[in-house]
Amino acid sequence: MDVRTRVAMRIKALRKQRGLSQEALAELIDRSPDAISNLERGISTPGYDTLDLLAQGLGVPLSDFFTDEGAESPYRAKTLARLNGAARQLDDSTLAKAAAILEILAAAPEAKAI
Repeated sequence: MDVRTRVAMRIKALRKQRGLSQEALAELIDRSPDAISNLERGISTPGYDTLDLLAQGLGVPLSDFFTDEGAESPYRAKTLARLNGAARQLDDSTLAKAAAILEILAAAPEAKAI
């Protein structure tokens, strides 16, 4: 999967995770809904300023748009984005517990078969 597609998928996944419509995100970052749609479909590539506004509007670090998480499939990328977004909302103690639970799940023999 190329970088344009990964960035487009991350924008869409993060927007949906935040419960925002394309119109709401567009308003947050002073862009048009059509611009958001084009970004999410990979038709347009966001410039530096737009990426910075998206990161601020979605409450994520700029680097989140370039992670290689889930390069294996769109489903995996969306699921990892959901996990990452949920983890960011946790306090440190709860985050540590969530990480321990995921590590247990990952180590389980049935996790390897999935």
